[in-house]
Amino acid sequence: MVKLEWQDAFNTGIDLIDRQHQILVRAINLLSMGLEQGCEKDLMDDIFHTLADYTATHFADEERLFTEASFPEAEAHKRTHEMFLQRLNELKAKFDQGGDTAQEVLVFLVDWLKNHILGTDRKYIPYVLGEGGLRKAV
Repeated sequence: MVKLEWQDAFNTGIDLIDRQHQILVRAINLLSMGLEQGCEKDLMDDIFHTLADYTATHFADEERLFTEASFPEAEAHKRTHEMFLQRLNELKAKFDQGGDTAQEVLVFLVDWLKNHILGTDRKYIPYVLGEGGLRKAV
């Protein structure tokens, strides 16, 4: 089973984003457990749907924060979100067609989330937190 452990390095200092990232980590781990346990297709559909919906909500919150903070790379960051959702939908469709995508899905999600939090998200943090981290985002 692929499991993603929360690390202090994932903390952004933005409470809302950190809470949402932690929920995404738990959702990925739930998906992993479901696949490992051979859960019924209906349950796996629910897990995929929840993961996709929550990710879209998270992306909208993140985009609102960095747009309000005048993050200069906002459009490029939004495109990474769009590409993620597109790939997740492709993997879901493959799963729906009976494809053996369990490992592929988990590797994609774990790698993407770690790289996104530790790389791409780091760029907007100073803009959202403001100078010296004084501006706190809810």
